[in-house]
Amino acid sequence: MSHKIYSYPADYDQEKSLRREHRRGVILVWILVALIVLGSTVVAALTARGARVMGTACAGKQILESLIPEDKQPGGATFTDPDTNPQITPHPADTPAPIATVEPNPDFMDHAAEPYAERFDNLPDVIEAVAAGVVGVTNWQNYTAGASAPRLVEWGSGSGFIITTDGYVLTNQHVIENALKVTVNLRDGQEYEARVVGSDRVTDIAVLKIDAAALTALPIGDSDQLRVGEFVFAVGDPVRSELSGSVTFGIVSAKSRAINIDGFVNNYIQTDAAINLGNSGGPLINMDGFVIGMNSAKTVTAGYDATGKAIAAEGIGFAIPINKVWEIASQLITTGGVPKPGIGIIIKQTRPEYRDIAKEEGEEFRPYVDAVTEGGPADLAGMKVGDVILALDGIEMSETNDIVAYIREQSKVGQQIVFTIEREGEQLELTVTVGDLNKMS
Repeated sequence: MSHKIYSYPADYDQEKSLRREHRRGVILVWILVALIVLGSTVVAALTARGARVMGTACAGKQILESLIPEDKQPGGATFTDPDTNPQITPHPADTPAPIATVEPNPDFMDHAAEPYAERFDNLPDVIEAVAAGVVGVTNWQNYTAGASAPRLVEWGSGSGFIITTDGYVLTNQHVIENALKVTVNLRDGQEYEARVVGSDRVTDIAVLKIDAAALTALPIGDSDQLRVGEFVFAVGDPVRSELSGSVTFGIVSAKSRAINIDGFVNNYIQTDAAINLGNSGGPLINMDGFVIGMNSAKTVTAGYDATGKAIAAEGIGFAIPINKVWEIASQLITTGGVPKPGIGIIIKQTRPEYRDIAKEEGEEFRPYVDAVTEGGPADLAGMKVGDVILALDGIEMSETNDIVAYIREQSKVGQQIVFTIEREGEQLELTVTVGDLNKMS
């Protein structure tokens, strides 16, 4: 057995110092590795999903939709094809509305903006004309640190735009979500506490009202007349109020992209005008100074390379077409709500007991009814769990997404739809009267 002999204190101190340095080095390496792994995980999670432009995550995923009220969904989740893509939309938490609200106002158009008298000659003139009509929107929520009492703090911020001279303002629903107080900041520095007229989570649209007069209201354009390649610009407050009124310029890349954000599929205008954190709810404007969209989201990843690393995306932003915004906003202002066509069912792609048989026989996976809301339109029409859906109004449909879109986008509350179904080998026709999901229990 050999023993190390130290020439104390010099050799001993040097050895001890080296050991300390070695331990520090090992610890630092492990910390560095942990940070790299954590950072990669966070980046991958964010880039894989994309980002709301107020900072909340979103993505262009496969459609996830239900025709049953959210509070009645089994397990609080909806699915696409469970065999191949078991994606889940979490059941949303109850959203506390801001304290103040507004009564419906059928005459709000009396204060809408007038069209411009003349066409603009150049971009700076357009920007100057619309600048005062773009606002900042701040979401205030309670914050509790330790045992201290809750205090109201600035939780998040976005943008918005004025649509009437007496103070109606449009923004995204996710900008004000869960807010206990909402404030609106004008370009001249004035701040107003806003009352919430109404909001719609499905389309991500909200209407606010501030007590002000003689405001600059932006004229509303026609998004149906847009053409790919048109020049547009976005105005808003990226990175909070420090950069308020920022303008970015680009073109219309596509007129109608079906994108899934937070489990809801809507059609969006795609643009390469930069849309950044804080731009949510701001206007997308054409060269004539008319609002043609509401900036809402961006894609931050274009895919993955051979090693699995995310490839950053540039110039892929999305705005809700103003025609859709105006339809929803008008309903919120005049009636206080938005009817949601539905029949009270959850649809899946194929019955579990038929999957193996269908695969062996080369048959298609047909949409089938997985759940029925008791007392809902489908239930009253005689639809049952397990019914295979073949057609709607004589139009053959083999995809859940098509059925959802037909009911939600091409039908209205009170309209009748004839479902062709298969039940235990027999074809039946059921006439279902479309109801309002808001009123289904």
